[in-house]
Amino acid sequence: MIEDATIFRAKDKVLYDLSKALHFSPESLEANRKGRLSKEQIKKLSGRCIRPAILAFIFAAAPFAVWTWINAGRQQISFGAAFPALLTELTHASDLFEAHGKIGGVIIFGSVLIGLALAALMASRDSLQLYFDLLARKVEVREGRVVAREEQVLRPNGRDPIEKYFFTLRQLKIEVNLAAYRALEDGSIYLMYVLPRSELLASIEPKMDDGAMALASSEKSSQA
Repeated sequence: MIEDATIFRAKDKVLYDLSKALHFSPESLEANRKGRLSKEQIKKLSGRCIRPAILAFIFAAAPFAVWTWINAGRQQISFGAAFPALLTELTHASDLFEAHGKIGGVIIFGSVLIGLALAALMASRDSLQLYFDLLARKVEVREGRVVAREEQVLRPNGRDPIEKYFFTLRQLKIEVNLAAYRALEDGSIYLMYVLPRSELLASIEPKMDDGAMALASSEKSSQA
């Protein structure tokens, strides 16, 4: 059965549907109206940062740890003494090649560079801007006519394309899930609460005076 796209939904219903699709509570929306992230939102967004941060640390530290351990065994010195010796060698190519030979020096230096490159890649998966946004705990409001857009990413070998969904407001383009795409009353005026650096969407509401009351009453009526 095809849904009638012309059916009008009241603003309180749109707000309720958006809150469910994007997982923000009335308390979070109220905090966003005051220009800050709620504790609930900080906890949820922090989860996106923890795994990439751990992986970035592992990739960055692993080459240093491995080569320090190897050098400590070779030179019969403590791990603590071998680490600054390794740093000195890495910052002075002549010392590195003299101590380990040309091939050994290239392997050590190359492995360290690869580890740092992988660490940077892991850190960029959830951009550094998000880390700074979480430290600042602030959101900005963007007001205007929001349009929901759908884009397809074609895949090779005739496989089904990947569907992506976005909210667009002038130059701002934010990826959302399918439920949020369907929940939006396309082309209406909204207040979007956005993290200023990473431009992630914290919450969104139709422009109306009694948004918080509408969301609360809508939730109560849904639970009744």
